[in-house]
Amino acid sequence: MTMNIGYVGLNHHHRDPYLDSIDRLPLTVTAVADREHTPSSLGIDRLAALPHYSDPIELFDDAEIDVVWLTLSNRSTPTIIEQALDRGIHVFTEKPAARTANDLQPVVEAARDTDSVVGVSYAWRTNPVSEQLQQLRREGFFGTVRGFDLRFVASQLAARDTDHYLFNRDASRGGILQWLDLLPWILDDPIARVCANAAGSDTPGVDIEDRATLQLETCSGAVGTLTCGYFLRAGRYDTNIGIYGDDGHSRWDPMGETFGFDGETTLELDSSGAEWQGAAHRRITHEYQPTPGYGGRWGLSFMEQFLDACRGTVLRPLISMMH
Repeated sequence: MTMNIGYVGLNHHHRDPYLDSIDRLPLTVTAVADREHTPSSLGIDRLAALPHYSDPIELFDDAEIDVVWLTLSNRSTPTIIEQALDRGIHVFTEKPAARTANDLQPVVEAARDTDSVVGVSYAWRTNPVSEQLQQLRREGFFGTVRGFDLRFVASQLAARDTDHYLFNRDASRGGILQWLDLLPWILDDPIARVCANAAGSDTPGVDIEDRATLQLETCSGAVGTLTCGYFLRAGRYDTNIGIYGDDGHSRWDPMGETFGFDGETTLELDSSGAEWQGAAHRRITHEYQPTPGYGGRWGLSFMEQFLDACRGTVLRPLISMMH
């Protein structure tokens, strides 16, 4: 069954990848909304013929939609989610869906009191390596997890459109932090304590942090660091997710030097377990199936889970993404 989408928030760098994904799913965009832009003003030809609303609430009340797909600023997102839930509309939203945890709390409470589904786009959770790491943790590969090493370094602000609201503190609040959702999900171990040093940018017009170092401790007592920054030349990344246990160690570069949703990625594993004695260090290469869209094939898997939850064919796991 095809579901109708109202797409809200046109000025976002993930818009076109999401639209590519939507084209490959049983979904049809039937109306759009944006307070400042139209599809034509942004050159979005595939949406130009659709009804456009300057107010998302008018779209909710006027258009026949099953799902609203949001790529709005963190400041604007919570209120729009609540308004959609009040009308029984399912919501798929760009992460992190709010400026602060306090801003998000009313949305969490509203989502618990409705039959509508809220999905936050943490699509890395359906990446095959993320799923494999979670399975290894469940099977006891790591033993007791003692530490971790997280890194997300991306291209410099000089290579980015810093006039965009993503780089405005009032609209977004924060900037560079990554992986804070994925590691606790892999380990099933929430972060309990944080010591952070985030430095503001010296780029004119940018008032978010562009580099940060965090010391983290999880509820189980595992400790580690997260280093983030906009440091590299255009189009380049330097990333790592490393997990250290008393029985096993893993290392993974999720992004690669130049990020894409095809090609291949490698997971390195090292174990002191008896069953690994013949080959204690192993490399497992995953070849991605080339698929346009946000997250490629594994991004589609995430969105398919969301749609299954909307149809009620599976339990509603996506609400947990909002804690």
